[in-house]
Amino acid sequence: MATSDQKSPPTSASASAASSRWILLVDDEPAMRQLIEAVLDTQHWSVKVADGAAAALATVSSAATPPALMICDVLMPGIDGLELTRRMLAKLPKLKVILISGHLLDLSWWPTDLREICFLTKPFSNEQLINAVREATEAGAA
Repeated sequence: MATSDQKSPPTSASASAASSRWILLVDDEPAMRQLIEAVLDTQHWSVKVADGAAAALATVSSAATPPALMICDVLMPGIDGLELTRRMLAKLPKLKVILISGHLLDLSWWPTDLREICFLTKPFSNEQLINAVREATEAGAA
């Protein structure tokens, strides 16, 4: 009995730490935002959505804690996902990022400063997304 009582506080602390971790989802396509948010919700992640770079920057600046991860579309009007990623990493160097796109298949031109960033080609499966998020967040927690 004492063992289970001793495990309760760390579990609560872990739940509290997990609840402060959140994912920033940035995509200009409403259907894609809804789909990704629904998939992440099945994994009990807290998600804040933004329809573009300006909304993403405002969301991060007004948040009590920085996001654990940003999932960002590459091709968006105004500031694209590559530039948004650079700006976010300048402010939050430990931020994990997953870039997504349905239009970029040839990555031979990919900027050298972003080559280490995870990239998913749309359409991706729910499992591919979940695995990429787990990998990024586990690497970030280490």
